[in-house]
Amino acid sequence: MERSEMEKKVREEEDFIHSPKFGNSLKRFLAKMDNPPENTTIGRLLLLPEEEVERLYQESIVILRQKILNK
Repeated sequence: MERSEMEKKVREEEDFIHSPKFGNSLKRFLAKMDNPPENTTIGRLLLLPEEEVERLYQESIVILRQKILNK
């Protein structure tokens, strides 16, 4: 599978990650994890640079805070 095809699957398929060891399944990967993965690991699985993972995380925190405060 080419990288562009994998990137598309990561974006569009809920359970798809780049991890042949776990059958490219996020559910299988998370079932084996004892601790949350580092940003480097998340980036590798989602085919994103580590900086992008951090940016997305920070954006998500802002959105969650806004939603909580606006209840």
